[in-house]
Amino acid sequence: MGKVVPVMGALGSLPFVCAYGKVLTFNDLSRDMSVRWAKHEVIGKKPVLEYVGEDLAQVTLSIRFDTNLGVPPLIGLDHLKKMLKNKQVKTLVIGGEYLGRYVIESINEERKFHTGAGVCIVAEATVNLIEWAGPRTNSWSEQMAKLSKRMKGLFK
Repeated sequence: MGKVVPVMGALGSLPFVCAYGKVLTFNDLSRDMSVRWAKHEVIGKKPVLEYVGEDLAQVTLSIRFDTNLGVPPLIGLDHLKKMLKNKQVKTLVIGGEYLGRYVIESINEERKFHTGAGVCIVAEATVNLIEWAGPRTNSWSEQMAKLSKRMKGLFK
């Protein structure tokens, strides 16, 4: 039987775990939610507001990568960079609570501590996410591949 690792949550393919020999957690998670209003000017009167709809939620969280806790920073930071560059929608789940689907808007990394040889042993990354309200597909490239197959079928 395989070893069971307690997962606190996940951001796409990045699991947050707290187990003996491996700790990859987050802190300072904040979520901003708002709605949109249109303001219509009225001559001689106060403007009138019209509810337009919900705005996209934004989430910010900090992730700590620590070699002493089983997660080398260079590997963790590289994984985050790949997640940013692949432009895929990520599901965010924390403590069993589904927080939504997001894309990574930006990453700010701070390399905190280094060995005498200059190798980073502790780093923190602040990840800024913005809600994805588009169709439920995995990636733009997968959408294009499906569309391409359909188009080829039309011209046979």
